[in-house]
Amino acid sequence: MTKHKSSRLKWKQTLAILLLLLPLKGIAAESMLVWLAEEQAGVRDFATTSHPLIRGLRTSAPSSLAVLSPLMDLADQQSLSVDALWRGADEAVLSASMRYAADTVVVGRVDAGGTEPFTEWVVWQDGERQLLSTQGDWQVQVDELLASLSASSTSAPSVAADPNAIVAPLSLPGQMTPPGYLVTVYRLNQAGDYLQVMDLFTERLGAQAVIPVSFNAGTLRVSIDYEGAVSALQRDLLRGSQLTELPDGQLEFVWN
Repeated sequence: MTKHKSSRLKWKQTLAILLLLLPLKGIAAESMLVWLAEEQAGVRDFATTSHPLIRGLRTSAPSSLAVLSPLMDLADQQSLSVDALWRGADEAVLSASMRYAADTVVVGRVDAGGTEPFTEWVVWQDGERQLLSTQGDWQVQVDELLASLSASSTSAPSVAADPNAIVAPLSLPGQMTPPGYLVTVYRLNQAGDYLQVMDLFTERLGAQAVIPVSFNAGTLRVSIDYEGAVSALQRDLLRGSQLTELPDGQLEFVWN
């Protein structure tokens, strides 16, 4: 190949790369932070990311809209209690939401006690507060909520949101360890592992009993308020889960 042809080929390759990069410049996906609480048999608690409404929103939302869930770590639990969310403490909700820098903040309060689930929604978007309610099948409620949102989030050119980025945990600073059992989980190296472990803990023990202490380099430390012996807590966490207990340490696990 002559020098002239080689230079022309390199120029074409460079131009092709620039053409691929230019359409992506300045385009960012919109984000929606969803706080969800549910009342069952008179007990209110934060819903986990496995709740049908959250799963439905992530599946049905347009590709330009990233659906975020709060981490419910120590900072979130100090900023917003489930009682404050349920009674509509707007200032507390917005204050707790600031760390996520979401374009839209949504609060859902689910009453699952009747024959059909009923949800009251509060939506903050573009500086406005909107109220609505949905009832019935989970997917029907998801569709009604998405339909009620302003079309402004889809007016910009669409870019597919990275699903790994949606579930990737924030970098949690070290916190003073609250009273309770300290549980350590290693090898949370894949996007979404953090939320899967937190879902497991909160589903087994309740959101109020689980307080993340730190999450760094794939290692999660959580304080768990548990009425019972260490052996009973170990059994509760290991039962049907992806956790493997380390042989030389109590309440130390590896995520498989």
